[in-house]
Amino acid sequence: MPKIKDKVEALRLYIENNLSDNEGDSWPYVHNRQIVYHIDRLSKVNCEQLVLKIWDWDAEIIMCLADPFLEISNPNLDGCFLYCKLFLAAEKFEDVHYLGDNLPYAISHINTGTQPLGFYVDLETKVMETFKDYDPLFISYIRAKLEKEKMLRQEKS
Repeated sequence: MPKIKDKVEALRLYIENNLSDNEGDSWPYVHNRQIVYHIDRLSKVNCEQLVLKIWDWDAEIIMCLADPFLEISNPNLDGCFLYCKLFLAAEKFEDVHYLGDNLPYAISHINTGTQPLGFYVDLETKVMETFKDYDPLFISYIRAKLEKEKMLRQEKS
């Protein structure tokens, strides 16, 4: 990780500088671990900056955060929510399909009551549009989560 004061920019630079690394399993066993380690040590302020800034980064750089988002344990970030947001933001066919593989895990690990219902409706819509040629199994995870969220809100009112 570059040794600069701006920890969010250091993350972006690290990913950008390693995009061309295609040596064997270097991403899952080296780079993703470095990214998770770095993100887990970000302060609350740095986490807030990360959540705001990453959506301005190149899609190729943002996609490198997908797998690390599922592994982070920083209490100031909801990695599973960010993974789902990444799914919503992804435009390339390959990216959307890649992210779809871990969508059930990500959806089921978002804390109940932390996201608006519209977020889950947006996920359902994108899944139905993207995978319209077949009914993906993981659509049931989204629908179950949406129902759970609706019931929680009814109980509170």
